[in-house]
Amino acid sequence: MPKSNAQRVVVAGAGIAGLTAAWWLERAGWDVLVVERAPEFRAGGYLIDFFGPGYEVARRMGLLPELERRRAPITAVTSVDARGRRRAEMSASAYESVAGGVVSVLRGDLAEVIGAGVSAQVRYGTTVSSVDDGRVTFSDGSVEEFDLVVGADGVHSRVRELVFGPPERFVRYLGHRTAAFSLRHEELSARIGHRYQLLTVPHRMVGCYALRDGVVAALMLHRAPEQAVPDDPAAALRARFGDLGWVVPELLSVLPGDFYCDEVSQVDMPAWHRGKVVLAGDACGAVSLFAGHGASLAMTGAFVLAEELARGTDGALDRYQARMKPAVTHTQEFGRKFIGWMAPPSAWRISVRDMAFRLSGLPVVRNLVRGSVTPEVDGVLATGGTAR
Repeated sequence: MPKSNAQRVVVAGAGIAGLTAAWWLERAGWDVLVVERAPEFRAGGYLIDFFGPGYEVARRMGLLPELERRRAPITAVTSVDARGRRRAEMSASAYESVAGGVVSVLRGDLAEVIGAGVSAQVRYGTTVSSVDDGRVTFSDGSVEEFDLVVGADGVHSRVRELVFGPPERFVRYLGHRTAAFSLRHEELSARIGHRYQLLTVPHRMVGCYALRDGVVAALMLHRAPEQAVPDDPAAALRARFGDLGWVVPELLSVLPGDFYCDEVSQVDMPAWHRGKVVLAGDACGAVSLFAGHGASLAMTGAFVLAEELARGTDGALDRYQARMKPAVTHTQEFGRKFIGWMAPPSAWRISVRDMAFRLSGLPVVRNLVRGSVTPEVDGVLATGGTAR
């Protein structure tokens, strides 16, 4: 039921950015509605290394105990060959010291933990059809007025397209596609164990890791000149990875019908707001799988947006962008440089990466690796206190 005299906001997208925005705006006294194009909450997704400023936002939200409970039991990051033999390994403790403290958690688990603290109505199976400043028409034909419209609907944002223009104006394709899925498979889970294992050949990578209760999760990444996702993603994935060994044949044979498949892209926009409409998360500043930090920056941006609105709506959207955009731009630049580390183009580059894994226990190497794999984005919260 609408709050009397409260300003109304609609948040498009029930992902990490959208739910975090709803969480903070509710506590700032806004009357919040969330709409999500998916028919139901999207669980699962790929494993993310959650750290940086988003970790601090999660701490302020009181979410860390539950995130720790859901932490994936990863003991090491291991590079393997086509027969599953270990080539190189970085222990979890070494990796956490490189990243400066990290919680590995499924993207869907992070969203679920955030959403548990949101009391706003979430209309699933609903999209935004048109936006006329604060007047929004939804896909069910209903029309409502809002004081603020937050487009937190991802790289393929419908709100962004309606208000700012077609995606080709803002989306930078990074030449790769990715797929991710998880499923219960006791035998594969036992074979993989609690290590994040990587099989890498030039321009292709398969990552696999066991979660709790016999669940195994996989991430596949490959170079693709064509930006559009193919009409039959499963067939395309089998064609692209079918020649690899290790556990890849088994993974392809049990590929679920609803697996995640998308292009790897960044979103670069000169302005993140227009009138009563503002963008958040990947909709305005996707940094890509290569950069990481996407979930962390999504939570940080949602917090900063709510904090600036709490300071006063006049100029709030400009202040929000001024604080967040430098961190996003820096992380995007880092992500483009990191392609050669995550998806090495040659056997030589794979060997160099594996050598860094093997020497990761040495402090001097950890410092070099830290500079290569972790962009500095913590300063974005320096002026922040709380948006409560």
